[in-house]
Amino acid sequence: MVSRLVAVDGGWQRLDHHEDCPYEGDAEVLAEWKVTIEKRKKFTLSESAIWQVLSRKDDPELGEKPLTYILCLMLMRKRKLRVVKNQKVKGVEFQTYENKSRGVNLKVRVPVLGPAAFAELQEQIADFFSGDGD
Repeated sequence: MVSRLVAVDGGWQRLDHHEDCPYEGDAEVLAEWKVTIEKRKKFTLSESAIWQVLSRKDDPELGEKPLTYILCLMLMRKRKLRVVKNQKVKGVEFQTYENKSRGVNLKVRVPVLGPAAFAELQEQIADFFSGDGD
């Protein structure tokens, strides 16, 4: 594995790639080093934590957050949540998820993720499900 530190707006970003993959980005590479991954972070899917987040009535922007969309997809995959409505409003796609027994009926924006937003979402997911307390 090769890690590269690249310049991005307002700071730096670390990119990890397989050694055989050449760097094809536009950002300036500030540093490059080989790394060995000894153990992967453990991730625990805590349905209780997901339900706590999705059941929050005090967060009016809950449906706008990309992490909310991912959490809904996870529960939908486990058949704990279902899509009851798809709609587009001014070119923005929304899905409404429902679980009647838990009283969840949540309209969620389907995110369009560029590289920076995707990286931020990955970090949020890792933080949410990290099982080792880091």
